[in-house]
Amino acid sequence: MFDALVHFCHTFAMKVWTKLALGFTATAIVIVGVYGAYQLSQEETDLRGAAERELRVTGTALQLAVANALRDQQLTDVRDTIDAVKMRDPSLDVLLFDNAGTMMAGSWGSGEAERLVRQAVIEAQSANTPIIRFDGRRGLSHLMGAFPLLDETRHVGTLAIVRPLDELRRDLASETRSTLLALGTLVIGLVAAGWFLASFYVRAPLLELVRTMRSVRSGNLSAKASFTRADEMGAAVSEFNAMMSELADARQRLISEADAREELETRLQRADKLVTVGQLSAGLAHEIGSPLQVVNGRARALAARTDLPHEVTRSAEVLASQTDRITRIVEQLLTFSRQTVPAMAGVQLAAPVRDIVELFEPEARRHDVHLEFHCDDPLPPANVDVGQVQQVVMNLLRNAVYATKAKGRVRLSLTIGSLVKASGSQPAVSLVVEDNGEGIPDSLFPRIFEPFFTTRSHTGGTGLGLAVVKTIVDAHGGTIAVASDPGQGTRFTIQFPIAGESVAGGWVA
Repeated sequence: MFDALVHFCHTFAMKVWTKLALGFTATAIVIVGVYGAYQLSQEETDLRGAAERELRVTGTALQLAVANALRDQQLTDVRDTIDAVKMRDPSLDVLLFDNAGTMMAGSWGSGEAERLVRQAVIEAQSANTPIIRFDGRRGLSHLMGAFPLLDETRHVGTLAIVRPLDELRRDLASETRSTLLALGTLVIGLVAAGWFLASFYVRAPLLELVRTMRSVRSGNLSAKASFTRADEMGAAVSEFNAMMSELADARQRLISEADAREELETRLQRADKLVTVGQLSAGLAHEIGSPLQVVNGRARALAARTDLPHEVTRSAEVLASQTDRITRIVEQLLTFSRQTVPAMAGVQLAAPVRDIVELFEPEARRHDVHLEFHCDDPLPPANVDVGQVQQVVMNLLRNAVYATKAKGRVRLSLTIGSLVKASGSQPAVSLVVEDNGEGIPDSLFPRIFEPFFTTRSHTGGTGLGLAVVKTIVDAHGGTIAVASDPGQGTRFTIQFPIAGESVAGGWVA
């Protein structure tokens, strides 16, 4: 759905951009075209009016002069006047017609003009009023006028004037070119302005929004559109950023809820196992505890006698050793299954941890493993149950020594660390046990703290050592981290809160 939204916004941006550009162009062309057509029409009208006025003035002046000459029967003066006009303006043709419509006089080369003006002369004679009209395509070929000649109230002839409109056409063409150039420049300016405004105010924010959506689609819910402006597009981008912030918060809440749900499910599964282990341990302790003590006591008694054959005393010693092992396994089960609250106190861990290291040194030497201990000085007191911490150290040292080959090394250190939780970090005492043994395969990492999971079942491992460690660390409100490189060694890091810090106490399943 989000992909469809991104595609829609991108298509929408391109369509809006195209529509705005075309809209600006079309609007500019229409407006400027209408204005240009009006200007050209007005210019043509003005040029026609000026030519008509000039012809009318010329015709009126010649009308009076020719009428007086005809009244005085001076036809030669009429011809002279017509020739003078032709000399002054060669483009102008002047013709004189009698009442019968026969041309009496005319300027030289006026044959074409006679044909053009014939109809106008007839109309002027009939109406007894001047007739002025434009001839040719669009009325831009010739301008002609027919002026009736009167002797007081008697009609004596008609004066016709014909002027080619070549100059008017040239002026009109020049004006058209100028107008088109100006209008073209205006259209280009308007289109450029529209392009810039659409690009800046519409296209840029939409493309920025599309880029942000693509980033969000790739999984970056923290992406924000950087476009800001106090208008509708700016408001849309701002609302989108606000929506993405809310989505990011909602996603984080969902992740937190999923993690919490997964952790709860893990704890419930662990609690079920603990219930089963507790019931089994209680039954074992009740059912085999007393018989084991009896068997162990008899075996030790037989092993202590000197009058029995060596084979018998040796078998008794093995029997006593194995019953001790069974007793320890039952005790581990009981320890793991008991939901006891640690007896917290502010304790300097250096001394009790060193005691366990010294206690375990003979076992390490028996496996030809060098055991090291380091402690920072000074070390703040930790808020712990000393007995349970010693049990943690014992279990970790046992696993480390058994996982280390001969001539190997196991190092235990106490340093000042930091306990990091969702609520923040706080000072802590860091307990680190590291070895250079065989390491933990990646495939086994998720299961190392499961009860009864062990890779040393052939050597008597019960799979409860690390489960007990995890239970104790959780009950102390601490954390445990494991780093391992197969074939190179393993490192367990435990953080215990220091005394005086607020921690989550109590047993944690």
